[in-house]
Amino acid sequence: MKQAALPFDSGTADLIRQRIAAFGLDLCHVEWKPGARATLTLYVDKQAGITLADCETASRAASEILDPLEETLPNYALEVSSPGLDRPLWTLADCARFRGRRVAVQLARKVDGAARLKGVLEEVQGDTLTVLDEDQHRRYTARFGDVRLARLVPEL
Repeated sequence: MKQAALPFDSGTADLIRQRIAAFGLDLCHVEWKPGARATLTLYVDKQAGITLADCETASRAASEILDPLEETLPNYALEVSSPGLDRPLWTLADCARFRGRRVAVQLARKVDGAARLKGVLEEVQGDTLTVLDEDQHRRYTARFGDVRLARLVPEL
């Protein structure tokens, strides 16, 4: 899934990441939705899980960096959110972090006849993922670049 380019440079995103990290929070992903009601969404996480207070803290910290840029940025609403129990795996680092967990993966192109995989994320090596598919009872290895969407499957 292709994302719109951020309205600021990567240095600004890095400053937000560092500022939020000072509060024990990890900035997992930044999403920009342009338009008449543009939205900048920051997805934050931490090992113990995210609270509303964490989202408020992250919002204030990000605003300290973004507010001085207000004249150069389009009008937007800032949202801060947890990635959720079924969090997307946006990067290879996310995949490595959640190795051993159940995932649902949609592929842009089929691997051994399969475009959708659901099972345990067994291996992350280089730019590839290996999933032991629970329906097909077999391993599939796909390039991360061919992953359209990968999400954790909540285990409740």
